[in-house]
Amino acid sequence: MDKIRIKATLLSIFIVLLLISYFLFNALESKKRTLDDKMYEHHELLQNTYKLSVFTTEKSLNYLGFQILTDQKIVNAFEARDRETLYRLALPYFNKAYARGEVDLTGFIRNDGIHFLRLTDPKKFGDNIAKKRPMIEEALRTRQPIVSLDVTLYNISLVTLVPIFKENRFLGLLQASVKINRIQEHLDIHSGIKSALAFDSKTLHTLLPDKHLKEYGDYALISYNDPLFENLPNEYTLEDSYRITYNGRTYMIAPEELRTYANKSLAKIVCALDVTEDEIIYKREIRELIIVSLLVLILLSIVLHFGFKALIDRIHDLSSQHSKQLHYQLYNDSLTRLPNRKALFEDLSHNYYRGVMLLNIDNFKEMNDLYGHEIGDKILSAIGNTLQNTVIDHPLTVYKMHADEYALALTESISEHKFAHLCHEILHTLNEGYYDIDGISIFVTFGMGADLCFEEGCDLIGRADMALKTAKKRGVSFVKYNDELHIKEEYSNNIYWSKKLKDAIDEHRFALYYQGIHESSAQSIIEYEALIRIIDKDGSVISPAMFLDIAKKSRLYRHITHFVVNEIFTQLHDTSHTYSINLSLDDILNQETQNLIYKHLKESNVGNRLIFEILESEGIENFEEVSHFITHVKKYGCKIAIDDFGSGYSNFAYLMRLNVDFIKIDGSLIKNLDIDLSAQDIVRTIVEFANRLNIRTIAEFVSTASIYDECKELRIDYIQGYYLSEPQPKV
Repeated sequence: MDKIRIKATLLSIFIVLLLISYFLFNALESKKRTLDDKMYEHHELLQNTYKLSVFTTEKSLNYLGFQILTDQKIVNAFEARDRETLYRLALPYFNKAYARGEVDLTGFIRNDGIHFLRLTDPKKFGDNIAKKRPMIEEALRTRQPIVSLDVTLYNISLVTLVPIFKENRFLGLLQASVKINRIQEHLDIHSGIKSALAFDSKTLHTLLPDKHLKEYGDYALISYNDPLFENLPNEYTLEDSYRITYNGRTYMIAPEELRTYANKSLAKIVCALDVTEDEIIYKREIRELIIVSLLVLILLSIVLHFGFKALIDRIHDLSSQHSKQLHYQLYNDSLTRLPNRKALFEDLSHNYYRGVMLLNIDNFKEMNDLYGHEIGDKILSAIGNTLQNTVIDHPLTVYKMHADEYALALTESISEHKFAHLCHEILHTLNEGYYDIDGISIFVTFGMGADLCFEEGCDLIGRADMALKTAKKRGVSFVKYNDELHIKEEYSNNIYWSKKLKDAIDEHRFALYYQGIHESSAQSIIEYEALIRIIDKDGSVISPAMFLDIAKKSRLYRHITHFVVNEIFTQLHDTSHTYSINLSLDDILNQETQNLIYKHLKESNVGNRLIFEILESEGIENFEEVSHFITHVKKYGCKIAIDDFGSGYSNFAYLMRLNVDFIKIDGSLIKNLDIDLSAQDIVRTIVEFANRLNIRTIAEFVSTASIYDECKELRIDYIQGYYLSEPQPKV
């Protein structure tokens, strides 16, 4: 009996040990899979964070280039090869960007490859940098912007080259660069990611022969911000991700290949993320699991295999739920709970979709500024719900992109015609609705860019984004991508100038400049035209050519008109001169603007010294409204001038009906009047007809003595232009 008991005991122990071994094996495998999943997610995080850092740095360089090259004075100084003025004008832009850590070097390169000015070393110039730098030589050849990593004499840098044109004449290049360690610092500060830059060893030894660098395989480290990169295994070749323990910490190492403007491999960025906490959690869970397992198995030694299997499955389910939660947070937007941008890119990588629509909320920033971020978040959530309801009957999946953008991905193959129709249908539905948020009725409109592609490898998101930017630029609500759209468009000028214009309105930084209109014979001034300007924060004067179109698009134009009207009536009261102001059709049709003008005319006695200039084409297309306005203001003695005559219909019949006093001949006819015989014939005809109608003529854009003499020869009554007087802040 004892032998049987012993055998039974030994059998029981064997069964328990077998069950323990089986249980632990399955548990360890499950935890290992969980840890591997986390390591993969960390690898993805490293790559995406690096790309975001590069994109942020590239955006800052492009913004600096945009700021510098939109300053016409800088372009003029570069054209004139005025190095001292160029340095003085460009340096403030560079210093501000440098102080923010966005740029290290900026310079101007002539169209023959000669380095004209280095803002960091203005005394060093005249060297032919194009012969040393193939990237610069390529940019000079193509006259197209290039952004790429490049090896300079100073360091490895991210370089942007922007062509400089004036009136379609290529002047040269603007070069702005930031050292690669700036990107590495950004990764470290914002994400805690350590990084190193590895360059092809053979090329590096040729370019930088005096440097002794740590090498791994075919690559050598040229910069890093943590000594762990010096302690990687010598056999590591920087080809795949790698996990290393250094100074008691565990790091995930992930290399990313960097390519030049010519799509040639240049270097690798090697990123390291501390994953020690994940390993500690993993080991603690394993330790706790073993202890619990032993206690349970000792107390329940008679439990059969299937009981242990059920327990293993339960533990595995808990681990899977945790993984699913992490997966959900990674691939879903926390506010709208819609799949996010990463999810869309993941799905696109598996070729799930053949078309993408990108939706952008119009003026969402203004809504945030006006109602606050809490209301803004509720608007985003409500729009997400609306989109889901809208696409129920369509083969579309909704995604929440960054900021105020959404994406709709097409899950079925349809024709181009049906796709375009579907885009319009969805856009129409969205633009009809109001959103009731906390008792506030908010009207929201959208812009859409879309792309449909049946070939593999199409960049649907990139092409739809280009279409969306084109729609914004054209002022339309929808554009579908086609090959004629320009790739890598400049950042929207409208956003920059809308903000600048709104700041000028809020800070009262408008001013009127006055340009004299002279008698053609005696050259005495008979009136002054009031011209709007913005005085920038640095005191510089901004021409209306930079902001008037933006003002009309952003619905800020009436603020400018109201300033001009109020200011000109102040001038009429304070001086004895005659003035003219420009009115657009929007001004004439705007009841608030009309009332302001009528109020000033009624309360003053200066209407006989005020001239309203109206564009020729706008007067014809809206004859009744314009005629009514003219009749009303003429009761107060005001005069009417038709501006830009000769650029549009040039209809004398409507001039008689509108009862105008002056014709301002369009500058396109005047600026070459001394040499253009056709322009002379046209102007002669206009003057002869105007004289018959007893209408005075004015030539604008008179810039030279020869043009002035020709105007006198053609018997034009009045002359306006820089030849006789420039716009001044005071009369």
